Amino acid sequence: MRRNRRIIDIISASALALLILVSALSARSADESETKEAQPSIKELARIRGFSEWTTSVAFSRDGKLLAVGSYESVKVYDAKTFKQQTELTGVSGFVRSLAFSPDDKLLAASCYQSVLLWNTETNKQAMELKGHRGYVSGASFSADGKWLATSSEDETVRLWNIAKGGEQGPVIKGHTFPVMAVAFSPDGKFLATASGDETRVTIPGEVRLWSVETGTEVRSFPKHKKAATGVAFSLDGKHLVSTSVDETVNVYTVETGEAVGFFGGHSRPTTSVLFGPDGKTVISASGGRAKGKNEVKLWDLLTGEERASIEGHKGKVTSIALSSDGKKLATASYDQTVAVWNVSALFSTAETTVAANDDTSKKTAVKKLILKDGDLRAGIIGLDTSHVLHFTRMLNEDDAAADLAHCRVVAAYPKGSPDIETSVSRVPKYTAQVKEMGVEIVDSIDALIEKVDVVLLETNDGRPHLEQIIPVLKAGKPVFIDKPIAGSLTDAVAIFEMAKKHKVPVFSSSSLRFGKNSQSVRNGSIGKVTNCVTQSPASLEKTHPDLFWYGIHGVESLFTVMGTGCQTVKRGKTKDGKIEVVGTWKGGRTGTFREGKGYSGTAKGEKGETAVGSYDGYRPLLVEIVKFFRTGKVPVSEAETLEIYAFMEAADESKRRNGESVELDAVMAKARKEAAMRTEKLE
Repeated sequence: MRRNRRIIDIISASALALLILVSALSARSADESETKEAQPSIKELARIRGFSEWTTSVAFSRDGKLLAVGSYESVKVYDAKTFKQQTELTGVSGFVRSLAFSPDDKLLAASCYQSVLLWNTETNKQAMELKGHRGYVSGASFSADGKWLATSSEDETVRLWNIAKGGEQGPVIKGHTFPVMAVAFSPDGKFLATASGDETRVTIPGEVRLWSVETGTEVRSFPKHKKAATGVAFSLDGKHLVSTSVDETVNVYTVETGEAVGFFGGHSRPTTSVLFGPDGKTVISASGGRAKGKNEVKLWDLLTGEERASIEGHKGKVTSIALSSDGKKLATASYDQTVAVWNVSALFSTAETTVAANDDTSKKTAVKKLILKDGDLRAGIIGLDTSHVLHFTRMLNEDDAAADLAHCRVVAAYPKGSPDIETSVSRVPKYTAQVKEMGVEIVDSIDALIEKVDVVLLETNDGRPHLEQIIPVLKAGKPVFIDKPIAGSLTDAVAIFEMAKKHKVPVFSSSSLRFGKNSQSVRNGSIGKVTNCVTQSPASLEKTHPDLFWYGIHGVESLFTVMGTGCQTVKRGKTKDGKIEVVGTWKGGRTGTFREGKGYSGTAKGEKGETAVGSYDGYRPLLVEIVKFFRTGKVPVSEAETLEIYAFMEAADESKRRNGESVELDAVMAKARKEAAMRTEKLE
């Protein structure tokens, strides 16, 4: 299972459809010491001292020659090779909360109390002072072209400054109701991401939002942190966003959809600062600020949540981190009044950096040569319109894949999409290019795919064609994992299992939410027999599918993971805020409720107590079960439970049509079985 990463609130598990990405990946395992020994060696290159107050910000110049450090009423600039001080820039008011070099390294911006100072790095003279904020200016970020500087402040606003016009003030972004703790430009300069919250009010959630630079209006709001959000950063390709928080996690979001695809939970204190490594897939996050836990920096994989390295080198809260552009040096500032510089070159190879810097799939990129060994299972993919295929392929085709994922390689893919679903049409070309880079052969038919593989991942995002797509695979005797939704109707879901039994081929389907650590613990009896459970997940709709099939499946799968089979009736209604709410009654009077919401969560009550359930722990736990299934032929989720899940969702739609009346699952299943018999007869 993934260590040190938990996926939170929403982050559609179906998604990080990628994540990444990406709930309970946190707890330290018994073999932690062995893991640490296997991590790349990180050595301290320098320890910069001589500060009378906390060091609160650090930044490397883009050319790697300078390292700037902010403290109280001071910015000191060092040679990034010798770490000798070159100059001290004064005139600062209060603590320097953030530092940023312009893309051409000609300017250094420092955010402090009620103003932002910019110095000319060649003359070390002040170039301009930007005033307008009230309170501390918490963050500063240059656009990629250097024309704009965005600043965030405790005054609950973000301001844009036209640096090309001498610091002329541009739009003022308002909308947050708490201090804006950080701001970041997207790589293309079109958007700003902000993190906000009040660190002194621990019951108030933290906000992460996306804004249009052109209009200054909000584009979307991401699922909230449980406590104040403190930092934010875009991935190098602009597709993902990560944020830190007083709640000790690092959230991972998909920028395009606004979904939370996961969270890293490996820190033991509030997380304070975050950035991406030059490979585009490693996230670096810092923490500190409480009596318990450690002041540490962790490096982890965006897609799997696996910890790559950990640094415990400060006696006080780590306030800020900065990475040199070549990925070799990491600087960390701390309340212990020092700055440490670490050699992290072992984590970022030149090849990784080159590929990350050129993520445009229209350009030529290195194609991985896939080398198969004796005994390797050859896996094939049908459908390249869900980010799951990227995550699964990356993990399976890694040269050093862990034992539970080793010897199963994706060798071929058929890039089927659905012309009447926009997200499918837009994803297929780029996902096809990306899996090709991972050594996967693209074929033009399912028949061609079958000839090249031993097992199949049916990944078409659209459930409607699954029945017809799976029939030739079943006839060829290839075991199949069917990604959610298993089909576009309960009738087709029944037909798929009937066809699988006819051809004596094992199949199974599951959402990744099923394998969340806390849900599995409850299923295995941690709180005894469950009497009541409520789960929550996003439930975005797709007009071609029954309401809950498209995305609500995640929360419903969590519900059945905890409750098991035995649901008898379903009633659908709405929550107080107008969201979907479906209540099921199980044998013995047990009840289970699914609610539409922004994140993945839930609560289960049992004979021995109550506990949280419904977390998303990334894709890896599901993929481990898929590989185990491919190797053994034993299905981890029974046909009966899968069909009851879809009957629950189908019954919810029927209840909606009947204005909230109670619907019996037996009646829904009987109708589906009758229709499935006719459907399979026609197909055969």
